[in-house]
Amino acid sequence: MTSAATALLNLFPRPELKTLGLVSTAHAFSHFYMLVLPPIFPLLHGDLGLSYAELGLLLAVYAGVTGLMQIPMGLLVDRIGGRAVLALGLALNAAAILLVGLYPAYWGMLIFMALAGTGNAVFHPADYAILSARVGSPRMGRAFSLHLFAGYMGWMLAPPAVLGLTALFNWRIALIVLGLTGLAYAALLTLPGEHLSDADQRREAHASKVRARAEGRRNGLALLLTPTIAALFLFYVVVSMASSGIQGFSVVAMVELHQIEMSQANFALTLYFVAGALGTLLGGWLADRVVHHERATGIAFIISALFLVLLGLGALPLALVGGMIALAGFFLAVVSPLRDVMVRNATPAGSIGTAFGIVTTGFSVGMVISPMLLGAVVDRGYPSLVFLLSAAMTLGGLGTLAGVRVSRRSTDTRDDYTTH
Repeated sequence: MTSAATALLNLFPRPELKTLGLVSTAHAFSHFYMLVLPPIFPLLHGDLGLSYAELGLLLAVYAGVTGLMQIPMGLLVDRIGGRAVLALGLALNAAAILLVGLYPAYWGMLIFMALAGTGNAVFHPADYAILSARVGSPRMGRAFSLHLFAGYMGWMLAPPAVLGLTALFNWRIALIVLGLTGLAYAALLTLPGEHLSDADQRREAHASKVRARAEGRRNGLALLLTPTIAALFLFYVVVSMASSGIQGFSVVAMVELHQIEMSQANFALTLYFVAGALGTLLGGWLADRVVHHERATGIAFIISALFLVLLGLGALPLALVGGMIALAGFFLAVVSPLRDVMVRNATPAGSIGTAFGIVTTGFSVGMVISPMLLGAVVDRGYPSLVFLLSAAMTLGGLGTLAGVRVSRRSTDTRDDYTTH
């Protein structure tokens, strides 16, 4: 047994570890499918005669439908349970990728990507509902961090997997094989067992809603329409704006501003992802140990923004470029488990799926706003603004943290008042 496996067994009881493994692997598939098509865009462009604008629309449909469907999927998770929704979503996502390989006509591909986006919408609501039900609170931050780490692994594995299969066969067979793999794992998720059950939490939530109705208190979705959840939604928006901007435009900005080769800029972006994966692990450790999650998150935001500002001030040597973007990615990723624990702590039992459906819709909002803004500044010849605006977006997160803290104090004060 490896030292890493031993450490996990010491950290999590075996049943929790099995739950974490099943859910995190599903999350890896989610991120994997996000990056399956972009590496083969040049081939789709040549073989199908599609413009890059048309190919970009495929991704826009995918992201847009994901954003629109997350709240409905969250409500469905809280009604019927995370396991069924997770398995169905992964199956739908995988089947859509398979169908792109089987029937690559453009209008069909648009429909398939809408189906993939619908499937992709389930992962955050279902995953967090299951983890919240099956993992003990003292270990929740580290569980969330390993779940996020698996997502980074999915991103990193997608390009070599699709390009490797394409080199062996062709891109259509590559998509078919990768789609079948996801379908097989979705079938595995349906096997009997308690490891993915959140039934106890849903029963508790149902009883709480019945009591709330009888006493005339807010219940259901209305319970989540609070200033705290609104502030956390905005938090997700600004984090998504910063991260999607770096992912989408840092390569061209590094080439133009720092005068490095395209391959070197792509390697620097790879360092950003690797460092981000490691940053989630530190964030999980912090989430389980610190009391003031907002304070730790704010410090990480400031450090990340500092490195982004340094990247945007002028030309730097390659080693500094790679080191600074990696450190910016590391500290931006530290925020993620802290953020997710804040959402869980602000959410009543049995409403986890809906809460994460609401706040993670902010991801899609940020992914729509940031690329348009940063694409415009690059077109106008200001590559430094990719880093400077990303830093500003990161610092914008401090304002949302203040909103979380103020709204939570207000809620605590009202609760203290009503109990006296």
